[in-house]
Formats: sequence, C-alpha cells, structure tokens
Amino acid sequence: MSPFRVRKNIAALDQKELDDLVLAFHLLQKVGPGTAEAPNEDSFYTIAGYHGQPFRGAGYGNRDWWGGYCHHGNVLFPTWHRAYVLRLEDALRKVSNKPNLALPYWDEIADSSGFFDNLGRIASDQVGTTTRRVDYSKPKKYETVRCPYSGLVGKDDKDATENYNATISEAQATVQLNRNVQYWLRSPATNSVPGMRQLFIDAAWKAPNYTVFSNTTSAAKWNDDKFAREAEWEDDFVVSVERPHNGVHLAVGGYDMPDKDRHRLTPSQANGDMGENDTAAFDPIFFFHHCFIDMVFWLWQFHHEATENFDIIPFYPGTSPIDSQGPTPGMSADSQLNMETPLTPFRYTTRGVVNIQQLGYSYDCDQYLTKTPPPPPIDVLPLPVPPVTASAPPMSRSAVRVTGISRSQRLGSFVVAIWAFPSDNEHDWAHATLVGLEPVFSRWHVPGCANCSNSLTVTLHAHLPPGPSPTGSDKFKDIHENERKLKIMVLDNQIIKDNVGVPRKRRVLNPITGDSTVDPGPWIEIRKVSG
Repeated sequence: MSPFRVRKNIAALDQKELDDLVLAFHLLQKVGPGTAEAPNEDSFYTIAGYHGQPFRGAGYGNRDWWGGYCHHGNVLFPTWHRAYVLRLEDALRKVSNKPNLALPYWDEIADSSGFFDNLGRIASDQVGTTTRRVDYSKPKKYETVRCPYSGLVGKDDKDATENYNATISEAQATVQLNRNVQYWLRSPATNSVPGMRQLFIDAAWKAPNYTVFSNTTSAAKWNDDKFAREAEWEDDFVVSVERPHNGVHLAVGGYDMPDKDRHRLTPSQANGDMGENDTAAFDPIFFFHHCFIDMVFWLWQFHHEATENFDIIPFYPGTSPIDSQGPTPGMSADSQLNMETPLTPFRYTTRGVVNIQQLGYSYDCDQYLTKTPPPPPIDVLPLPVPPVTASAPPMSRSAVRVTGISRSQRLGSFVVAIWAFPSDNEHDWAHATLVGLEPVFSRWHVPGCANCSNSLTVTLHAHLPPGPSPTGSDKFKDIHENERKLKIMVLDNQIIKDNVGVPRKRRVLNPITGDSTVDPGPWIEIRKVSG
C-alpha cells in the first residue's frame, strides 16, 4: 500500500522538497512515450497527452469528434481531473523512487504567483516522437511557453512566432507573467467584477450542490432558472469551480483581464500553451494549477459535509457528454454522465474518487477550513479614482443575462466582457464599468468537431451598477445604437493580414454586433428590482 501523503502549497516547500519535485519531473520527462501500439504509460508525454493531443478514438481520424480524454463543461470536470492529477503524482513517485512525494498546489487564493521565478520551465519539454501515428502537433524539442511568449508553431505561424519571441526579454517575461496572473486573480479596482481568487472562494463556500459546483454548463442552467423567477427573483448567482479555473488558464496563456488600462496589455501575439486545451497539460504548471482545483473541490466537500458522498442531479444540463464538448473516446453521444461513469483512461469512477483519504492523500490547508471565507489580500492592486455612474433609486439591484455567443466559429480560447456606460453617453469609456466577465477555455479547432457544435453557446449572468439600463428581452443587434447602455466585447483570436499582406493570428478586443455568421445572438435580458 502507498504511504499517505500531504499536498502542500508549492510556495511553502523547503529546499529538499523542491529539489525532489524538480528531479522527479526531470526524470519523468526523460522517459520516452513508447509507440502508438505500446505507449509507455509512465512517460510524462503519454500522461500529458491524456488531456488533449494526441487525439485517439473517433477523434483521431474524424474531425466530427473530439479526440481527447478530458472532461470540460460537464459534471465529470472535477472528478476526471482529480484522477488525472493522481495519475501524474503516482508516476512522479515511481520514477523518482520517492513514495512519499506529494504534488504541491499553486495557492491561487493566497495568490502565490512568485513561484514562477523558482521553477521556470522545470525541464526542457521534448514534446514529440518518431512514431508517425502519434501526433503531438508540436515539433520534437519544442519547449512549452507561457505569457508573454507564443507557442504557435504550425507551418503558417512558425516564422512569425520565432521573430516575435526573439523580441522578448526573459527578465521582463517573468514580470509580465506575474502581473497578468495577479490581475486575473484579484481584478483591478477599476472593474466591478470579482477576480478569479474571489470566484474560487464563492465556489468552495457557496455552491449549493455538486452538480452546479462542478461545471459552467450546470451553473449557467441554475442561474437561468433563478433569473427567470420574477415572482421571487434571486440574483445571488452561483459560481462553478470551472469558471475561475478557465480564467487562470487564460492568464498563464497570455490573455488579458479586460480593463480600461490599455497600457498594461500583453502583446496580441502571446499564446502560451496553458491558454489552449489541447496542449495545456504539457506545461508542468498545469498540474500545480489542477492540484489547486482539486483542493478547492475538497474544500467544497468539506464545507458541505460531502467528503464521503455526494450526488449528481440526473439529466441536468451538464450530464451529457456533448455538453460543451464532444464525447470522449469510448463514450456514446447519447449516454448520461453519473456517479458510475468511468473516468477513462483511469480505473476510477466519480464515486471512487469522492474520498481523498481513501486515495492516499490530504491537503495542508487548515487556514481554509473555517466557516468564514478568507479576507481579500492585504497588498491589493492600486486603487484609482472610482468610476462615476448615474444615480439610481436606493436599494436598486439589477442583473443582466447574455446568451447566444458562439464558441464554434472562434479560434481557441476567448474572453467575453460586458461594459456598462453612463445613460447619457454610450461612448464615455472614462466612466464605463466592467460588470460581467466570462473566460472561455477552448481549443484551436472547435469548428471541426460537428458533434461538439450543438452545445457551444456561452451564457453569462452579471450584476449591473446603479443607474438606468435597457430593459426587456431583445436581440442585441435589434437595439438601436443610441439606446444601448451595455456594450458586449470579446477578446478573441483573429487572422489579420500584416503590413505586407501575410495572414497572422492576433488577439483583438472588439464589440459583438450580432453578426449571424459568428454568433446566433447575442441576446440580452435585464432584471431590475427596486426597493
């Protein structure tokens, strides 16, 4: 039997623990992946490949299907990744011959982002193989990259990526990465939206049941039902653990937290591997991030007396394998996800990973076991002059629902933002307020997956600042421009010709105008309560 292990905050490891961790990753990355016919299951590259590429099953040769094993946007998101992190930890223990080694977590509540400086890349990630049937879509000797670097190495991107990366100072790169992560975790004071840190806290302490805690699809349905209850309207929207999880992926991958301070924008060419689903797990930071996600999952269990048992709401949105993504290999599109669904390729089911003590580990996180959530960090981000908004009746509280934003025609991950403007000037950015934010963690080739496309619209709910706002239920493009008080923006990847006419991928922040070739909507609905 394996010895019991305690997973610690990576920033709290002593020097020996850190050395053992780095050595274990180094040894694991030296192990070859084997062949397609006989993969080495204890290779870092084989394990990293479970999350996305190389594709297998129907997704290997048929782009109508998703070919990765991982689960996102459904109720297996926390449990599949719990089994995944455990598989990586077991491989590290085995290759290093250190049975007591425990994978540490990156504490995103404490915002311990400084550990980037200590670990760097950990070791050169030689992603690739001579076996033709195994396709990692990255060349051999490729090294994973993070914000502000780019990891686009396709035939149309390779030269531009090399030229762009050569302009980046390594010292400044670390500063830029830490700054971008901090902005996502805490959210600048110019925004009226919580940072990912607060969303993790809301998920762990407040989500009422496992189903809505577990994923964005189920949480959106729960919030939709609350939003529609006019007689007894509730506006305390639930947060799933997957939502801030997505934001941190995008932060490390080089996406900006939308803000009026355009001077701190990361370069539009930044495309770190963590920002894209198919390659994210090849960066070791992925596993520190997901070890933290698993800790938040355990905190939710602790605070809801569910450390030994919980249930999944049958047939609820988020229980279908085609919710948010296509079915994983070996799973039919019409099956239902439940407590007994296999967490392929691992030997567990959701019921089998409920109790982490039985899995042989626990977390060193006593500071989060109190009923009262942790307070904000002391060293908050700079406080500018607060934005001016129009006055409103006392005790007014409004909220907006936005839906109809499509993932199927967008390249990779993106960020949806809702801005509110003063009632008398829709173009007054100086007094605009960011009121809604949805980070969407996606893949570069979603349009090719026909069985993924029927459930790929993004829905978000947000509170509005005091003041007049549009009411009713209308398609956004049908609202006359002069009557709009909200502006929906999207930060996404687009192909734009450079100054010599060569198409290049760039990240651009643009308003959503209701173009039916990209988005079926969007539609906006307002609920306003005055007292």
